[in-house]
Amino acid sequence: MESLTMTAAPPAVVPPTLSIRKLATEQFGEILVEERHIFTFPNGLLGFEELREFIIVRDERTEPVRWLLSVEHPELSFPVMSPYLLLPSYSPGNDYCEHRRFSPLVILTLSSEGATANLKAPIVLDVQNQRGEQIIIPSDKYSTQYPLCIQQSSQR
Repeated sequence: MESLTMTAAPPAVVPPTLSIRKLATEQFGEILVEERHIFTFPNGLLGFEELREFIIVRDERTEPVRWLLSVEHPELSFPVMSPYLLLPSYSPGNDYCEHRRFSPLVILTLSSEGATANLKAPIVLDVQNQRGEQIIIPSDKYSTQYPLCIQQSSQR
């Protein structure tokens, strides 16, 4: 009688299940977002402490402006941009100087007096851990209303 030796087949590699959320926005229409692209803000944003999950939306029509969009309330988004486009020497502080890990963004405001950027209280994204926070830079070096020079294209 011949003996048979059976070896177990290696376990099948099961790809991780992607968790996708569908967000209905007025500004961008329907957006499908993978969980891995959501930034968690443990303390929310100043004035919006109850909102903890945000994504960055790129819209080629508004580049270099991007949008910090609330996942909990997709009708709420903030225009943001890199502070380095405004001030190449910008520094959110020594705790955030690791450029491959931390990405600062500044919130923009448009009023009848013009557009401004809040350089004093930037959003800092930890791209390694998908976390974010809004910090307040303690020095008076930066303004909450840094004026932007926006050129409007003339359409004829």
